[in-house]
Amino acid sequence: MNTRAELGTLEASGLIQVATFDPELEYLFRHALVQDAAYSSLLKQDRRALHLLAADTLLSLYPERKRELAAVIAMHLEQAGEGARAAELLVVAGEHALERFANREAMAFFDRALALLPADASIDLRLRATIGQGKVGWSFTGSDRYVAQLESIIEEAGDRANPRLIADAHFWVAFLRRWRGEQPLSSPALRHALDEAARIGEALGDPSANAIPRAFMGVGLIFSGQLRQGTAETREALKLMEGKADPLSTSMLNDFLSIGFTRLGEFAEAELTLERSAHLSAQGDEIARLDTKIARASLHLERGDLEAAVDLATQCAADADMLGAIACGVASNVMLGSGRLQLEDVLGAKSPLERGLELAAVTNMAPMRTLAQAMAGSVRARLGEKPAGVAEWDEALTTARSMGDRYGEALTLWNRGRTRTRQAEPDYPAALADLEAAGALLESMEARPALARVRRDRARTLRGLHREGEAEEADRSARALAKELGLRDFSSD
Repeated sequence: MNTRAELGTLEASGLIQVATFDPELEYLFRHALVQDAAYSSLLKQDRRALHLLAADTLLSLYPERKRELAAVIAMHLEQAGEGARAAELLVVAGEHALERFANREAMAFFDRALALLPADASIDLRLRATIGQGKVGWSFTGSDRYVAQLESIIEEAGDRANPRLIADAHFWVAFLRRWRGEQPLSSPALRHALDEAARIGEALGDPSANAIPRAFMGVGLIFSGQLRQGTAETREALKLMEGKADPLSTSMLNDFLSIGFTRLGEFAEAELTLERSAHLSAQGDEIARLDTKIARASLHLERGDLEAAVDLATQCAADADMLGAIACGVASNVMLGSGRLQLEDVLGAKSPLERGLELAAVTNMAPMRTLAQAMAGSVRARLGEKPAGVAEWDEALTTARSMGDRYGEALTLWNRGRTRTRQAEPDYPAALADLEAAGALLESMEARPALARVRRDRARTLRGLHREGEAEEADRSARALAKELGLRDFSSD
């Protein structure tokens, strides 16, 4: 009896069924219990032999589909006791998953690969798996683990590894260190990682080799308040990366770039950038699409669509919790707290800001933690916990200044100033000092939407001090800027 006849007999008996005819004829067991029973009936050595045969058959029949089938082939190899071969395919599966934005799948593949790799495995293979872990792991857990792993394998590799991989590893060390608040001037480890990534890129003679490091460092500039330089660096790097970098990095960078444009008040550019990101993330998993929605929530906030911002940020925070995407949870909750606070829903802002602070501590997202603390200080002070509020503001200012985060410093001063005007006994002189300092910082970094709102609060504070002429001038300035930008939260004033 030939194979087709035997399959026909099994199908007629109800044990298996046709799964698909195209592109190949495939069968499935009708029930998992039947599959388990058939598998359990095999001797251990027979199972291993069949798994090895399955893996080798897939590799020989579909060499052009190796990346697509890597996870299945790796499973068969592992079951066959071929751990080293399985690990190599798991790294390929992880990289393929990254290209499809399947972050959780990618993380599981890289973790399993490193667990299976023997001590004498190829250094390039171990580098690829470790870099893959860092690429996706920081958004789920803290960055310290991945920084340590990357720096350790870079030292071990020496000059034995592929230079591109070493440059990539240095870049991710730099990115993770920068994201947790380190500065090149004060962190020798960060400076070294940046210098090495740049040096290797130049030595390779590839103009696009430094594009991803340049782009992510541009993002660092955006989140520290160097908005004009940061958006320019990121945009130019993205042009170099077009068609040459993985979609995950490109989509994430477009999301960050969009946030930079929104903080500048360049909403049309932000919309175009979000369209590119949405196109890329549509091909990926839920987390990639969630990143793009978070960037859109930021656009709503800066443009003054506060109700829309709150609605979208609420949805994003819930999705982040469901997916276990901690970095997304930080940003979603901070934006939700900001929207509610600007709508004067102080009690409603409390929970998301506390959640944002909790998650920011896990992921070491220093810039977001500063913003969360600034607003949490306002919430505490306005709910009658003034000493706790002052402590939050003081810590946020200390952290922002130590990191050179001018944007975080400005927003902390703004939140403290506007809160001082809303106390039962307003402290207008102290509020005015805060608002003028915040305004000077925001003007220097061209953060125009936030500047318009600070000027509006400054006008109200001047009225509280009975300085009507100055208040009128400040109000005109705020409204003129708001009109130029099309800020929608000014229309009801």
